[in-house]
Amino acid sequence: MMTDPIADMLTRLKNANIVAKPYADVPWSKLKESILRVLKEEHYIKDWEIIEVNGKKILRVHLLYSGKKPGILEVRKLSKPGCRIYVSADDIARKRQDSGMAVLSTTRGVMSSRKAKELNIGGELLFYIW
Repeated sequence: MMTDPIADMLTRLKNANIVAKPYADVPWSKLKESILRVLKEEHYIKDWEIIEVNGKKILRVHLLYSGKKPGILEVRKLSKPGCRIYVSADDIARKRQDSGMAVLSTTRGVMSSRKAKELNIGGELLFYIW
């Protein structure tokens, strides 16, 4: 039984990047779809699509590479099912100032830390990615 589906998705993406696979398959959910939309906007993945396998929806995530360098180098999951972490707009910090970002779940949907700062809203800090 899986207790943290977001951590599972991030681990699948990171592991697929390590072995240079062209894509990774992840079980579908609205939240995962929203997270992938943010990752595509911020150029961490190439694209994603919904496919159906044996009557179940699957997200096929097409990974991004720059030469041999993967788009996702590292991911740090922060909020967990047993311990949620919430931040205000003022407390949003970037993991790496030059290349990383945080992904938040806010009242206006899932968004990057950059966009949350622009809109001056906080929320649940899901993970850092760089």
